[in-house]
Amino acid sequence: MTTVFDLHIHTQKYSDCSFIHPEELIAQALEAGLQGIALTEHGMRWPDEEFARLENLARPQGLVLINGQEISARNDKNEMEGDFLVFGINYSLTGRYTACELAGLVHNHGGIIIAAHPYKLSRRGKTHYYGAGDKIYQLPLDAIELYHPDHSSLAVSKAQKAMQKLGIPGVGGSDAHKIFDVGSCVTLFDKRLENEADFIEQIRRGKARAEKRH
Repeated sequence: MTTVFDLHIHTQKYSDCSFIHPEELIAQALEAGLQGIALTEHGMRWPDEEFARLENLARPQGLVLINGQEISARNDKNEMEGDFLVFGINYSLTGRYTACELAGLVHNHGGIIIAAHPYKLSRRGKTHYYGAGDKIYQLPLDAIELYHPDHSSLAVSKAQKAMQKLGIPGVGGSDAHKIFDVGSCVTLFDKRLENEADFIEQIRRGKARAEKRH
């Protein structure tokens, strides 16, 4: 069976820029035909007790929840080095990290790190990105966000080239901040995933593929 996850979602609970209410998210994820979603708030991870309450609403309906976080890395000059989706860390990464430091910390804790929208163009021009850009070639990443609403065809081509060279899978995430964006870009797995541990294992094994739906 194929299991469909949206691995990049923000809620109004912990991301000020989002309009998505967590309880409404569950209903929308099911409506979109998803079997799993990842909460990836900016700069923090959901507290375990609150996440467990949300899980208790989702699990009886067949929806798997993953507690992740989206972290912005900065170099020693405080310049952006890209955004990264982090999973398998049981606390919020609130410090300042370079991209290399962040990857090392995540792996030391048994987690995985995914380059979020690496080639999403910034307002500064064609060679500046909100993501890590070509820096992904220098990092020990576990996956690359291939399909993202703000990835152009050129961005997708660049990400595919990096995936091939680095030997890592591509994933899809909606980066949803509005409810009807949920499920626009997704990640497919060829087995049923029951929890975060299953998800991390499949990413490490490269058993994931991305799809853009709308």
